[in-house]
Amino acid sequence: MDPLLFSTLMKLALPAVVITIALTVTRVRGISWKADLGLCWPRPAIGLAWLAAWIVWMAIGEAAIRVFGMEQAAPWEEYPLLIVVLRIAAIGILGPASEELVMRGVLLDRLRRTALGPIGAIAAVAAAWAAMHYRYEPMTIGLIFADGLVLGAARHHSRSTLLAAVMHSLGNLLSIYQSLHP
Repeated sequence: MDPLLFSTLMKLALPAVVITIALTVTRVRGISWKADLGLCWPRPAIGLAWLAAWIVWMAIGEAAIRVFGMEQAAPWEEYPLLIVVLRIAAIGILGPASEELVMRGVLLDRLRRTALGPIGAIAAVAAAWAAMHYRYEPMTIGLIFADGLVLGAARHHSRSTLLAAVMHSLGNLLSIYQSLHP
């Protein structure tokens, strides 16, 4: 198999496996996908308000990146169309879905029930999520932490991890667009 296709398929397979494992384990343990993990859509007005707020937040983040000279999305190589489509599916859709399911679905749900409460849980999950992005420069990790706070607040107030996944996907898709159009 072509090495580029293989590595791209692995980028697609990993989040799919994570989603499958998380859903299987939570189902076996009797964890409610709707009530506990937030695998439901919010009321339309709440969802639209959070999406609008996220778009404004992304614009503020883009301005901060330019003002502070933070690293930009790296341009993609000239990939064949199939590789581009698979990378978009992996990085723009399945990756955010798996991260949100684990971080703001499972982990946030578990931590909010501890002494941390919802606010502490949102901050702890945002910090863990930012730490997962260790390969970036410190200012970018700080912005990722702030993104995590917004995503956590959206998850908490809307009771929807699906909304947080859509928001996260929008951010990743913007980054992909920037990588394709340097």
